Amino acid sequence: QSLKEDRALFEGAQKLFGMLITIGEAVAYVMSGMYGDLRELGAGNAILIIAQLFFAGIIVILLDELLQKGYGMGSGISLFIATNICESIIWKAFSPTTMNTGQGTEFEGAIVATFHMLVSKSDKVFALKQAFYRQ
Repeated sequence: QSLKEDRALFEGAQKLFGMLITIGEAVAYVMSGMYGDLRELGAGNAILIIAQLFFAGIIVILLDELLQKGYGMGSGISLFIATNICESIIWKAFSPTTMNTGQGTEFEGAIVATFHMLVSKSDKVFALKQAFYRQ
């Protein structure tokens, strides 16, 4: 076998092992109760969460492969840092969880909170100011 074939075989095995680790971690997260009690979730929701985590892992593996091929800037470490930052931005924008502030209960996600305040407050200008300038 040539060096090129060995490299292709190694990269294929590396991707397969990455997928196995991804599905293993997804199952471990769901089974450990990270997303709630398994009996309350139900089998359908648990399978959907596992599938979502698995496909997110596949996307990260594909993005890492693009960086290894030379498309993009930086290394694989930069990919994980960028993934974490993107996740944080999306969560801060669309999070449906509520938090208790000094002015009452508000949604954590900025966009969700903006629409909620516009619907629930009578003074719309105050609602927009409160949504845009919150801590």
